[in-house]
This record gives sequence, structure tokens and C-alpha cells, in this order.
Amino acid sequence: MKFKHKEDRELFLSLHIALIMIYSDMANYAKEKHNIDIVVTDTISNPEKDKKLNRVSDSHQFAIALDWRTNGIDAFIVSDIINYINSKPEYKKYRYLSNSGVYRLAYWHNNGNGSHCHLQIHKSFSLVHNIDRIALH
Repeated sequence: MKFKHKEDRELFLSLHIALIMIYSDMANYAKEKHNIDIVVTDTISNPEKDKKLNRVSDSHQFAIALDWRTNGIDAFIVSDIINYINSKPEYKKYRYLSNSGVYRLAYWHNNGNGSHCHLQIHKSFSLVHNIDRIALH
């Protein structure tokens, strides 16, 4: 697995285990089918960082979301990876309801901080109790 920041490499194992499992499946699919290594660009956050990044969701604060870089990856490949993970029936219980009314795990967007894929599980799996012991820099 590749990470943009050392901090995200360190925080990765503090994410919810289901999110780690789903991301690992997604990363393996990207490597096996398209021969690309996806790069994690963001994991756990805090309110100040979310405000700075203009996030509309606090999901990164609760260890249930991560982002990975899509810059430089063909749009067809990004869409294929996202469709692969969103359509897996075994992950149905982890899907969250988006602001647009769609149940999903992943979506591709550019919120002004660069093109990336946001991967998230439902907030009911939130690790709120772990946040106090996770050191953010």
C-alpha cells in the first residue's frame, strides 16, 4: 500500500477494520485488473483540518473514511474501480446514504483539494471511542 503522507501510513491501522478490508479489496482489484497502485492521501482528520479542507462530512473524524488519489489515472479505470467496490453484495451493510440519496461506499470528486476517490463506511460503524487516543499532528 502506498501513502502520500507518513502520518496517514501511521493512522491507517486506526481506521475501522471493515474500511481497511474494503480498501484492501479495492487496492488489490486496481493492481490485479489495471496494474496500478492507488495512493492513500487522507485518513483520520479533526474538525480544524476538515474546516480547512472545506469538507461537508465529518466521516474522516470517526475513522470510517479515507481518500485516495485519482490524478493521473484514466477516468475509465477510476470508474471501474469504484463500480467494482460499490456493487459488491457482501459489502451492502457497510454502504452509507450520500447527500444525493445514493447508498454507496465510494465516489469520485474534486472538492477543490484535487481529484480523489472518497471511500467510506456507514456512520453506525464509527470508532468515536478511539478518536481520543489517536494522535493527530
